[in-house]
Amino acid sequence: FFNSMQYKHTNIMFKKFPKSMKVAYIDCEDLEDSAHPDCIHEDQKRRYYSCLIDASCPEDANGRREPKYKIEIPGYPILGDGKGDNQNTAVPFTRGTYVQCIDANQGAYFEQMLLLPNVLGEFRSKRPGDGGSKKIIGFPEHITSDFGSVGDFAASSELAF
Repeated sequence: FFNSMQYKHTNIMFKKFPKSMKVAYIDCEDLEDSAHPDCIHEDQKRRYYSCLIDASCPEDANGRREPKYKIEIPGYPILGDGKGDNQNTAVPFTRGTYVQCIDANQGAYFEQMLLLPNVLGEFRSKRPGDGGSKKIIGFPEHITSDFGSVGDFAASSELAF
C-alpha cells in the first residue's frame, strides 16, 4: 500500500540501520472466485498476512522487499482503531524480554528519553525467566489535535492507558 517515495524512504532507513531496523506490516492477497482449497469461507475475498522485512530481504523493480517471514492471519486484521492492531502484528516476530512500540508521531522530549531505561530498570527481575520478568508498561503521551472538540476529547482519552 506504499507509494514509490515511501519505498525509497524505507530503503534509505534500511541502508542507514541495516542490522537493527525491521518493519512489520500487514499484507493481503486477493482470492480468485474458484480458489477455496482449504475450506475458508466463500465470502472471504482476501487473505491477510503479517509480514516482516529487513535490509537483507531482496528488492523487486519497484523497491518493494520480499518478506523474510510471512504468517497468515485468520480474517480481517483491524478490529479496533488500528493503532494497537498495527503494533500487535509485530508481536509474532519479537524475541527477548522487552518490546518497545513507538508511534511515528511520538514526541522526542528529553524527559521521554530518560523515562524508558529508568522504568524498565524498576521492573528488572533478579533471575531471567522467572514469573515476574515480563510486564506491560504504558506511558501517557502528549497528543494535540486540530480537529475541534471531538479531536481534543479523543486526544485526551489517550492518557487513560
